[in-house]
Amino acid sequence: MIVQILVTSDGTIHLSVAGEIDLATIEEFEEALARAVAVDGTPRILVDFGDVGFCDSSGVAALDRAYHEAAVRGVALRVIRLQEGVHRLLEVTGLLDSLTAR
Repeated sequence: MIVQILVTSDGTIHLSVAGEIDLATIEEFEEALARAVAVDGTPRILVDFGDVGFCDSSGVAALDRAYHEAAVRGVALRVIRLQEGVHRLLEVTGLLDSLTAR
């Protein structure tokens, strides 16, 4: 898994994730989410899953925790460009609406 972090001119943090998110890669994913959530003054975090082909329950749990931690800080965390399998997983877990709302 590869995670790249970019901060845009308006302060939005864009986390681009590529590969698979599972027990073998979850630590790196959680660390990237934690770093993004900890940035002061950012209005939103966009987690780009356009190149994520697989995400297991550990990835979903990490997203859920980061979403709630960001909300406490007043930051909107959203997941964008979901592949079909990950979209369905978030839908089944009931997280799709909160993680993709605009």
